[in-house]
Order: sequence, then structure tokens, then C-alpha cells
Amino acid sequence: MQKDPYLILGLKNDATQQQVEEAYRSLRKVYEEKCFAEGEEGAQAARKLTELDRAYADCLEDLQNRVKISDFGNVLGHVEDLIKQGRLDDAQDALDKIEPRDAEWHYVQAIIYYKRNWHTESKNQLEIAMNLDPSNGKYSRTYKRLTDMLAGANINQGQGAGQQTQARSGYADTRGGYQRPVNDGADNVNACCNTCSTLICCDCCCECMGGDLIPCC
Repeated sequence: MQKDPYLILGLKNDATQQQVEEAYRSLRKVYEEKCFAEGEEGAQAARKLTELDRAYADCLEDLQNRVKISDFGNVLGHVEDLIKQGRLDDAQDALDKIEPRDAEWHYVQAIIYYKRNWHTESKNQLEIAMNLDPSNGKYSRTYKRLTDMLAGANINQGQGAGQQTQARSGYADTRGGYQRPVNDGADNVNACCNTCSTLICCDCCCECMGGDLIPCC
């Protein structure tokens, strides 16, 4: 099992880069002096130098990763500030430049899409975030609120379609349990035709009995 590189340098895991470099130079000087000794002592010193060089490289890589994570958080914070200001285009440009695209990246992307009213795309980004970090309650809570909202919108759209069908069937709206009929032009024409037909029939009946309901006919 590989040793902790910080322990090899005699440091703690939260050591700074300056501390790492100072420890490395100090220990390397010691082992370089012993490296020329005869026998096992010299061989042991050579092995320690190799171990020390590897530990130093690993510590530097870890320190660089820490800086990237810190910068990542700072940049995401800047993107969130742009979103709050309503500068969605600037927020998207800044987000596109960020690497790596981890769960939090996709969560922020979901927020931008939501602000643009691109709800399906926002939902997809939240699903990616949850897959990358299933234990994050913030992602799952946001996803539930969004899906509930979309489900409610679909129900309202269905009710609206039903009301439109009802209006086409002769009723404009419902209020207090009563429906108000639609008095559009088509209904007026139908009513007029029905009245004329009734009068003509009555006139025919009267003429058969020697009378005349409509003198001009």
C-alpha cells in the first residue's frame, strides 16, 4: 500500500505548497549526502530519494487539484450571481467555460434553463446531476418541485381543452353550478330559420281551414 505522500515529507494533509517545497528540499539534501555511502546505507538512501521524489510530485498534484476545486466554486458562485441579476446569456457563457462538468455544473445549468422557461431541458439537467450525486438532497428536492409543477401544468391544459370543447358544444363557461349558453351567430341563424319554418307550417294549416296567417304567401 502506497504511503501518504504528506507523511513521507513529514507534513499534515493540509500543508501549503511552501511547506511541501521546504520539506522536500530539506529531506532531499539529507538523502543525497547518504546516497554515496557504501553498502546498505547508500542503497537505502537511494530508495528514499526515489520515494521522496514521488511523494513530492503527488503532493504538488494534490495542491493543484485543491486550487482547481476552489476556483471552480468561485466561478460557479459568479455564474449564480449573474443568474440572480437576470444576465442569463453572460451566465451561460461563463458556465460553458467551466471544467469539469460535475453534478453542481449540471444543477446550475438546470437553473439557467428554468429561468429561460425551458422546463424539459431543465428537468434533464437535474436528472444528470442526481445520477452524478444521488445523495444530494438539493438536487432531488428541486427535481420534485419541477416535476410537480409540470404535472400541474399538464392537468390545467387538459381542463382548458375540456372547457373549450364544452364551449363549442354550446356553453361558454360554468359559474355557480350553472352553464351560460353561447349565443354566437350560428345559433341566431338557426333560431331564425326555425321560427320561419314554424310560421310557414302554421300558414299552410290555416289555408287548409279557409284562413290565411301570412297574407303574402
